[in-house]
Amino acid sequence: MITLLELIACALALCYIYLLSLRVDLGLISLLVADLITTAVGDKSQIFGGMHLGPFDVVSICLLCAGIIRTGKAMKRINATRTIAVGYLALFAISLGRGLYENGLLVAANESRGFIGPLVAMLYFLTSPADEKSIRRYTLTYLYFGAALCAVAVLSAAGLPLGINALSSSEITGLDGRYLPASAAAAIVVCGFFSLALFSHRGKGVLGQLVPVIFFSMAIYLRHRTVWMMLLAGTAALLPLDIRLFRRLLPVALVATAAVAVLAIYGSNAQGLVSQDQFAESATNAQTLEWRLNGWKELLLDEEQNAMTVTIGKSMGSSNWRVDPVSYQAVTVAPHSEYVQEYLRVGVVGAVLILLFGLRPFLKLWRLTKTNPTPVYPSTSAWAVIVLAVLVYGVTYGTGPHAYALVGIANAIALRPRAPEEEHMLDTKEWGMTTVPTMAE
Repeated sequence: MITLLELIACALALCYIYLLSLRVDLGLISLLVADLITTAVGDKSQIFGGMHLGPFDVVSICLLCAGIIRTGKAMKRINATRTIAVGYLALFAISLGRGLYENGLLVAANESRGFIGPLVAMLYFLTSPADEKSIRRYTLTYLYFGAALCAVAVLSAAGLPLGINALSSSEITGLDGRYLPASAAAAIVVCGFFSLALFSHRGKGVLGQLVPVIFFSMAIYLRHRTVWMMLLAGTAALLPLDIRLFRRLLPVALVATAAVAVLAIYGSNAQGLVSQDQFAESATNAQTLEWRLNGWKELLLDEEQNAMTVTIGKSMGSSNWRVDPVSYQAVTVAPHSEYVQEYLRVGVVGAVLILLFGLRPFLKLWRLTKTNPTPVYPSTSAWAVIVLAVLVYGVTYGTGPHAYALVGIANAIALRPRAPEEEHMLDTKEWGMTTVPTMAE
């Protein structure tokens, strides 16, 4: 009976992988649903052969398998972005192979799960269809994901065992009543910019104007300073990029800030809500940043570093052990920076490739926005700002798979063939020329 059940499970997994290889929107939905479940009820993984595997891990493995299928079909079209992806994947494979040899299967495999984000983005989401209908589905799917995260935060604040209340005491260290982890708050910021562009450029009525206010209010209320930096970076980028969207953002930001201020004042007298003192602590406490800086210094200037580890990184599964110079305590957790973590395992070369994977679509979408801000749903500028926000988030946190998925889709959008009129507009602007419409135009 057990053998029969295993065979049925394998058959279902193969069918699921096949469907994922055909429909990228199904892959995005699967990834976001698995992330939502983990955020809402915690990591309910089970041990299989010494490894902890949960719903998110199963979905990730299936996406990687489907990504290999999709990438194999797309390899006949080699370009700079795909070359970046292949280079990074090669470095990761080298690091994983060295880790299997030096540190063993379980240690290397467990740490490699932290690299699911870039792997799935480069193998799977880079091959996403970039037509208007597909991008619309990606955007709306992510907006539903953000709305569900807001609902989880509200229910957690109400005292239900969701979000932070579903975590054990050892897992909530540093969350300090924020209801949701930073990765979830970052996703809500992304939804704020998506909804702002959607209701500004696509015209969805008065009620639709409240949706960005809700997303931005929740992102501020969750009190993650890195998320606040994402908001500031996105706002600053909109000023030279899309003045129309920037004008729409200003009143939304003011209303969102006012709403958070009212909640903070009320929260001082209401159980379960964030108080003014907690906001002041979040804004002024520099201990977490100091802890990160000390950790980065210890890891980057490690005495074990040599020419090879600097270039291509240490083997997968190598320890993150260091001594904090302030507390004098041994620390073994990840460095809390996507770029430092990439440097440690795939070296300078891999970290540069990761940055290029994000910067290329940002620069291309920025360039396209200058000619036409709305050819990409909901707007080209929104996608450019979201990629920038993801890059900013990675400075002090590990970038989550759902954020990397957006970067992969943004690369697919930047690579899609443009219409002849868009190419013409881009060329004339690039050469400082102007065009005079003909009578037929």
